[in-house]
Amino acid sequence: MTKKMFDNVKVRATVTQQDVALVDRFEKADSILLKAPEFVPEPVPPPQKSSVIRDTFSMPPDDYARIEELRIIANKEGRSSTSKSEVVRAGLQALGLLNGQQLVEALGRLEKLVPGRKS
Repeated sequence: MTKKMFDNVKVRATVTQQDVALVDRFEKADSILLKAPEFVPEPVPPPQKSSVIRDTFSMPPDDYARIEELRIIANKEGRSSTSKSEVVRAGLQALGLLNGQQLVEALGRLEKLVPGRKS
């Protein structure tokens, strides 16, 4: 290429237009990237499931049968697949609603068992 080709007025105009366009692009980018961030609340982490504790305990056959009776009643009332654990946990919540004297009376009605022994 010769020097005459670069002296062309059209080439200079094109270079000037490209320089203006480049400056405009940087100004737009700066206006987006450098503006004050909007308040964005931090996402709330999902509640973590509590872990479960496995335990074993003894109960008389009549009490064990009562759990199954309560499961059947719940099923007839439209609640499908109630587990034994759910029945026991619901019972604990119901006991928690009693005052101290009522709780002592309810515990007094239970048959005494020898811990850790099969009868």
